[in-house]
This record gives sequence, C-alpha cells and structure tokens, in this order.
Amino acid sequence: MYLVPRDTAAADGAATFSLYHYDPSIAAAVIMVLLFLGATLFHFWQLIRERCWFMIPLAIGGILEVIGYAGRAKSGGESPNWTLGPYIIQAILLLVAPALFAATIYMELGRKARNHYIHSTFGPSRVD
Repeated sequence: MYLVPRDTAAADGAATFSLYHYDPSIAAAVIMVLLFLGATLFHFWQLIRERCWFMIPLAIGGILEVIGYAGRAKSGGESPNWTLGPYIIQAILLLVAPALFAATIYMELGRKARNHYIHSTFGPSRVD
C-alpha cells in the first residue's frame, strides 16, 4: 500500500490512500452535533443545579464529542480532497470522550456502592 493521495494516484495500478474509506455524511455529523450539544447543555445545567461535581468529566466529554462531530461535518464537505486538520480533530476527540464518560460512570458507581452498602453482599470495608 502506497501513501499516495487519491487524486494523484498513478494509472499503473498503485494503491490509493484516503483518510476515510467512505464519504462522511454531513447530515449525520450535524445531527450528532445537535444531539450532543443538547445533552451536554442539560448535563451542565444538572451539574450546576445539583452541585454534582463528579459529573464534570461527563460534561467535558460532551464538549469533546460536539467538537469532534463538528470536525467530521467539516471533513464531510471536503470529500474527496480531505485536509488533515479536521480529520485529526475528529479522530482524537471522538476516541477520548468515551473514556471520560466511563470515568463518570465508575465514579457514580463507587458513590452508590459506598452510600448503599447495606443492600450489598459486601460492605466498603471489605473492598478497601
């Protein structure tokens, strides 16, 4: 496989290189931006109203998803001559954000285990 841009591939059968192996959908990316933006604003509102500071990684992850899908929407408009900037933005941010979601879930799970240990088979003293 040669790292040759799609539009300058040799006619002699050299393999072509493309960032995506499909054309990214602008409509799908915009829909995801709007959905994550709405959910993130709601989570920020809940975070401030209830003072649940352990939800901060969830809200930051939502911001990263919004920026990542905005990069994907920008990439969708550049097909087939993609620039590297939006691709790198969407690739990194869309992969990092779920780790922040998982961190929030595990922090909440830990709080529930400590606060409701009466209903558990083993208490927090056996876990520590």
